[in-house]
Amino acid sequence: MSEAKVGVAFAGAGTVAEMHGRGVSINPQAKLIGVYDPQTARAKGITKKFGGRVFRSLDEILCDKQVQAVHVLTPPEHHVPTAVASLKAGKHVLLEKPITRTVPEIRRLQAAARKANRVCMPAHNYIYMPFLQRAKRLIERGSLGTIASFWFVYNIYHSEEVASRYGGVFRAVCSHPAYSLLYFLGRPRRVMAAASTVHYKQLRCEDQVMMVCEMPGGAIGNLWCSFASSDLSSDPWTVLFKVLGERGGLTFSWNEAQYMDDRGPGWGFPCYEEGFANEIDHFIRRCILNGEPPLSTLDDALDALRLIEAAERSVRLKRSVEFAG
Repeated sequence: MSEAKVGVAFAGAGTVAEMHGRGVSINPQAKLIGVYDPQTARAKGITKKFGGRVFRSLDEILCDKQVQAVHVLTPPEHHVPTAVASLKAGKHVLLEKPITRTVPEIRRLQAAARKANRVCMPAHNYIYMPFLQRAKRLIERGSLGTIASFWFVYNIYHSEEVASRYGGVFRAVCSHPAYSLLYFLGRPRRVMAAASTVHYKQLRCEDQVMMVCEMPGGAIGNLWCSFASSDLSSDPWTVLFKVLGERGGLTFSWNEAQYMDDRGPGWGFPCYEEGFANEIDHFIRRCILNGEPPLSTLDDALDALRLIEAAERSVRLKRSVEFAG
């Protein structure tokens, strides 16, 4: 494997940039060249912790020959133009989720990546945990037998003030269960969903969602996401994966280790931080240096968005709908 270091820049220095900074700082084949954010103080905060310089503009990043890869960490409405500009400038892109809100915009990203012959990898961080990659292997080689059910559970309370930065659960966090289901079991046939608002008073959007997905082989995918609660019980379901088959099953929980850290949702869970480190390692070492594909691609991001759209349609129509993937 090449020992070259890949020069990285961050476009955006909000909350998630801290996790990206940690991931780059421990990667032996990555180096943070610098950070741009319209709020210069935030960019200075990241560079003070993790090195590099403060860029004055996105154009300055794109003109810097030391920068080979851009982590697009901007607010979602700026994701696509920032990623496309980076690809056109010959940079590889790691693109935070939610990737975008529309199918045509993902098509635009795919076209830009093909034309530039560069990697545009969606930051689908949850599936980059080693346990879940082992789970994928167990499923594929038939160790669990025919799969009967897949469960993804997310319960992390977001106050209305915090949630105002993200919006409704569907578009803020449901990409995680959607791309996870696709990674493990593939595309569903039909989707049935329910959504509700428990504690929001000012925000006019849902704070919890349940999606039930009928899979081609008969398995049922159960996808639950809630900003309305945190599970403080003796057997907590904070972020939980479970797969059950006729011959066995597996469970993976973020609650295997946790500590007090209220600087951001999920920050007190080492699994959350490790997911970022592992996806960055895959992006740098596997994709850029070795030419391998991401574990979850823009095609998967497209299907994940279509799954969410199907669930939203199910809520509106109050019935199950076909998945149009």
